[in-house]
Amino acid sequence: MENLPNEQELLKQVAADSRDAFRELYNHYYPVVQQYVSLFAPYKDKLDELTQDVFVKIWEKRSKLVQVNSFQNYVFRITRNHILNYIRSLKVQQKLKEAQMMSDEPQVDDADHRLLFSQYYQITAEAIEQLPKGRKQVIKMSIEEGLSLDEIAERLNISKSGVKHQLYEGTAFIRQYLQQHAGISALLFVFLSLFEY
Repeated sequence: MENLPNEQELLKQVAADSRDAFRELYNHYYPVVQQYVSLFAPYKDKLDELTQDVFVKIWEKRSKLVQVNSFQNYVFRITRNHILNYIRSLKVQQKLKEAQMMSDEPQVDDADHRLLFSQYYQITAEAIEQLPKGRKQVIKMSIEEGLSLDEIAERLNISKSGVKHQLYEGTAFIRQYLQQHAGISALLFVFLSLFEY
């Protein structure tokens, strides 16, 4: 896939809220993003929706586009992270059903789940902020950017085992913090499973 000849200028225009520039990027990259989505998510009925979601995320983060050197790499990274989050949410839903079937807790609807998940994410953010600087950086690169151990190690110029150690210690702290500050529920244990390395 070739970059657009005026791509850097288009990125600046999109960052300045130009919908016309965004449409040009969208039209050029939509087919390749959709093809990339199909490699990760064999859910044909969700293909268009997931691809659209990627571009919504790009638009929402448009102010950052002025810092992007390769839009192709940027769009692929956002696509990968979005698909991984989608797959993770499907696993969470399955685990939640299994947990509720095994517990005596009353069934709650999706709105309640979303509220609880939002609260858990807020508590998780608080926990991350309490981590030592280096550990916080590794955790954020893993959770927010979806980078692999190798990618984090390369970016920070540390060993893969060092990254793994920081992730293990950081996620252990997050899990403990969540258990101390969140109400115990089947959903909490499902949420905690997201922080297993």
